[in-house]
This record gives sequence, structure tokens and C-alpha cells, in this order.
Amino acid sequence: MVEEAEAHGSGAAGADAGPAAAAMALGSASREEADAFLAKQGRLSDEQVRLVGLQAKELALELDLRHWSLRVRHVSDLMKLSFELAAALIVLAIATFIGATVWNAAHDDGLVIEAFSVPPDLAARGLTGQVVATQFQDRLSGMQANTDSIRAANTFRNNWGDDVKVQIPDTGVSVGEFYRYLAAWLGHQTTITGEVYRNVRGLTVSARVGSAAAQKFSGADADLDVLVTNAAEHVYAQTQPYRYASFLFDQGRSAEAMQAARSLALNGPPAEKPWAYMFWGIMLGNRGDNRAAAEMERVAARLGPGLGAAFFNLAIFEAALGHDEAALRANRRALELFQGPQADQFAPYAVAIQIPNTKILLGDETGDYGSVGRYVAQIEALPDYGNAHASAVIEMANELAENHDVAASLRADGWDVENDAYAIRGMETVLTDVDLAPLPVLSRAIALDDWKAVRNDLAADENLPGPNGNLPDLKRLDFKTMLRVLIWPWQAVAQAKLGEFAAAHATIDRTPDDCYLCLRARGRIRATEKRWDASAWWFARAAAQAPSLPFAYTEWGAMLMARGDYGGAIAQFRIANTKSPNFADPLEMWGEALMRLNRSDLGLAKFEEANRYAPNWGRLHLKWGEALFWSGNKAEAKKQFDVAAHLDLSEADKAALAEASPTNG
Repeated sequence: MVEEAEAHGSGAAGADAGPAAAAMALGSASREEADAFLAKQGRLSDEQVRLVGLQAKELALELDLRHWSLRVRHVSDLMKLSFELAAALIVLAIATFIGATVWNAAHDDGLVIEAFSVPPDLAARGLTGQVVATQFQDRLSGMQANTDSIRAANTFRNNWGDDVKVQIPDTGVSVGEFYRYLAAWLGHQTTITGEVYRNVRGLTVSARVGSAAAQKFSGADADLDVLVTNAAEHVYAQTQPYRYASFLFDQGRSAEAMQAARSLALNGPPAEKPWAYMFWGIMLGNRGDNRAAAEMERVAARLGPGLGAAFFNLAIFEAALGHDEAALRANRRALELFQGPQADQFAPYAVAIQIPNTKILLGDETGDYGSVGRYVAQIEALPDYGNAHASAVIEMANELAENHDVAASLRADGWDVENDAYAIRGMETVLTDVDLAPLPVLSRAIALDDWKAVRNDLAADENLPGPNGNLPDLKRLDFKTMLRVLIWPWQAVAQAKLGEFAAAHATIDRTPDDCYLCLRARGRIRATEKRWDASAWWFARAAAQAPSLPFAYTEWGAMLMARGDYGGAIAQFRIANTKSPNFADPLEMWGEALMRLNRSDLGLAKFEEANRYAPNWGRLHLKWGEALFWSGNKAEAKKQFDVAAHLDLSEADKAALAEASPTNG
């Protein structure tokens, strides 16, 4: 430890002694030696300064080089990044292209027609295999363009739509060839191949779908176009069976269409069966077989519970059979489906028309006639389809008549009473295309209690020609096919009203027991004969058959009022009003029954309520005036009589108004 201390101490003393030793040395040295020493020290300092300058320059150069290197490295990094991004984009583009190509190939549902094999002499005349394939394509495209269907494209099991193309052979490997390989491997392309070859009598054209057996069509050389057309129809039937049936129907080939639809319904794939049964039913209805048509639509609705059109068609045919309650249920279901997500099974334009059309039928079935006008306006604002505009006009005219507005009904369909024809331009075609056109004429006669006109009009309608079976519009459900459930019941009522009771019974006995109007007609005939208990029995039976509808209850109440049972009548009118609050008839008759009970003050409220739904009903304003008169309000009574005088009235009501007006005055 002592040695370490001495060593440390000796080192410290040596360090402190350096300047001092120099000073002592200078002090002891001569002046010359001192100057030399100082000069040497100065030169050393200069060298040190010069060294520091050189080091500074070197450092500055080094910094410049470093900055340049950093810039070069930065640019290099940017170029490298750009290259990598470009490479990544190229890879992404290639991957996207390949992915899109694979996706398109996997979803390719198109139809590819390969060049036909043809004899050399035909090819020499310009009828090459590609030319024949192009002609084949033209035939298929023409059929597709002339096929009318409300089905959405995605509902077809095999839908190539307008994607029909002729395949041009490639040599070697190409992008087109690669895509075709992918489509054949992953997609659902339909490939058509065929041949044209000579036989002993001329030519044979054969065509096949995929690997299926070829269908052959033979004829003379001059028949080549016909042979190609026949082969194209065969392919259309194989690849688009539902559209093929529709095409045949639209072309007036109803027997072939019926067979095609029947075959698809019985033997087709499950997804096509509901559509095929639905179409089969339409064609049966167009032939006048409403019962068979309804059965087909029931099957279609069972197999396709979300198929709104099947329920709509079923409602039409159920109504044509007189099954009004079933028609109401089917129409309500159809409206629910057309307004729900299941509507995407149909083309948008068809749904747009079907919704108001279904609401019109519901209004007719429930007595809500006042709602029809706005739905007809909705249809007329849309592009016409399936004669929807003309049908809407007929519906409007009929509903107005059933709502006791005869003048408006006449204006709606332009019926020229004097000339017994339509005056509105274009309506002359309605009588042939829409055979329900005479319906408003019947309803107008009923509204005015003109029973002679009812009898005579129906006798003329019974002689109308039946349906031709070719028009696809459901409105081809005409009077001829509805003899038993529409014409005969009203004929029988008219005969009874005219006192022809034997004829009335003979007529009504020809009608079925499951027909709602027929049962009501039996009740009205008995009421006209004043056979009250028998009448009540028939009305009760009708009400039991269609408990949701108001008409049997309303007519039952009218019978009870004629019998003098005003309390019982009001009970029936109340039920009818509960069934259909917007039906004016039970409200108006309820008011009349209250008047008979000397409660004209209460009847006023019923007349006012009925007026909201049938504002142009002449008898309503006549009875409203009478109720006001007996309530002591003669001034308001006169106003109602004046209104009634400018509206449609039956002959009996005109006489009642003539008696009431002087009294009021």
C-alpha cells in the first residue's frame, strides 16, 4: 500500500513538474536557445492548426459523400419500392384476371353452337358449317325473343337467356381456347353440335345437346331452312322446356303447348314442376275447363307455396267455379306473396301489375268497390302487359255499376247504349280479347232493377262463341265457360222478378250446389215468391259456404225486411257490415230498416256512412231524404231529393221520388 501511494505520488509530482521544468529550463537557458525553442513551439502550433484544417475539410468531404450516399440509397429504395409495387400490381392484375375468368367460366350458362359438319358441295356453295351454325343461332334467338314469360331468369334451371353464340374454332393455344376449357370444366355451358349430310332423298340435319342422342330431320335440299328450324325447336324444347311451351302457346299452337306443359309437369325436374302445372292450368282454363284448371293450380300452389301467380290463377278459376270463399283466400295469399320477398321469382313489370290487379279482385270479392278506382289508375300508369289496360277498364266499369253509379260505369268503358257498342277508340277489340266485357252491361241492368234487360242480355251472352284456347290472358275466362255459375243464376233471378217462376226454377236447377251465387239466387227466388223460410234456409247455406263474404247476409237481411222482420234484418246487416265495412249496401238497407222502426234519426247516421262508400247511389240519397223529412228537417231533405233526381234510379225509385218531392216542397 505504501508503495502504491509512493508510486501515485511520484506520478502526480512528475505531471505538475512539466511546465515548471520548462520554465526553469527557459530560465536557465540562453536567450538564443529560448528563442529557438519558442520558434519550434510556434511551428508546432502552425502544423497543428493546418492539421485541424485538413481534418475539417476531410470531415466536410466525408459529410458530403455521406449525404450523397444517403440520397442515392433513398432513390434506390424508392425505385426498389416502385418496382415491387409495380410487380405486385401486375401479379394482382393477373390474379384478378384469372379469378374473373374462372368466376365467369364457373357461372357461364350460355349456349355455344359449334360449327356444323356439312357436305363439301354445300360448303362450296357458301353453306359452310359456321354459316349453318349461325342460322341455327338465329332461329334460337328468334324463339327466345318471341317467348313471353313473367318468370324471372334466375328461376330457370337452365337459363342461357340471350347468351347464344357460335364457336369459331381456334388453332393452337389461345385465351379463347383456354376460356372454353375452363367453361367446359367449371361452368354450365350448353354445347350444341350437329351435322348436315346427304341421304337418298336429300338432306338430313341432326342436332344434339351435349352428349345426348341427336335428333334427325330429313327433307329435300330446298327444305334446309325448315330442317334447321325444326332442329332448333328441338334444342329449344330440350334446353328451355318451359319457355318452349310458352313459345308454342304464343304462336297459337295450343295443342303442342298443352302437351309440352303436361310433359314438363309430370316428368320434369322438381324445380320446374310448379311452373309447369301453373301453365298447364292456364291453358286448361283457356279451353274452358275451369275445374281441371283449378286442380292444376292447386297442385302448383302445393309444390310451390311461394309462387304468387299460382295462387292468383287459382283465385281466378275458383271464382269461375263459384267458389268465392276459396277465391278470396287464394287472392289474399297471392297479394301477400306479391308484396313479399317471394315476388323476385317474377319479372318486376309483372309484379307491378299483379299487385293492383289482385287488389281489384279483392275489392270485388268483398264489396269494397270504391277502392277499385285508384288501383285501376295504378295499372293504367304502367306499360300495358297481357291486355291489362283493357281489363282494368272493364273491371272499373263493372265495379262502378255494382256500386250503383251507372252513369260513371257507362263513361268508364264508353258503352254507347243506342248503338249497343263501345264508343271509346280501341275498345272494340276488348270484346274479342276480354270476354268478360259484357259484365258491366249486366251489372248496370241489375243496379237499376231492369230485370227484362238482365234476362235479354244474358240470353244474348249465352250465345257468344266460346274461348278459342289460344289467348294467354286469364281474362279469356268468358261468360260461355261460366254459364252455370254466373249466367244461369242471374237469369233465374230475373225470371223470378218478372213472375216467371217455373222458368226460374228450371234455370236455377241447372246450377251446382257448391256455387255461392247459385245458393244466393235460390234464396232470392224464394224471397220473391214470399216463401220466407225456404229463402232463409238457402241464405243460411250460402253464408255457411262463404262465411267471410257479406253478400248472403245482406240479401238475407233484405228478405227479412221484405217480410217485415226489421230487427232480424238489422242483425243480418250488422254481420255483413262486420265482414266488409266498406260495402255500402248493408249500411243503406240498415238505415231503411231503422226508418221502418220509426227511428229515422238513427237511420241518418247509416245513410251518411253509406255515402262515404257509394256517393252516387240514387236510392241512397232518396231514402236519406225521406229519413230527413220524417226527422223534421225538410230543407236538408229537399237537398237529398235534388241529389237523387240527378242520379241513376230504378223505375220504382223514380216513382217514389216523384211522390216524395211534392210532399217535401
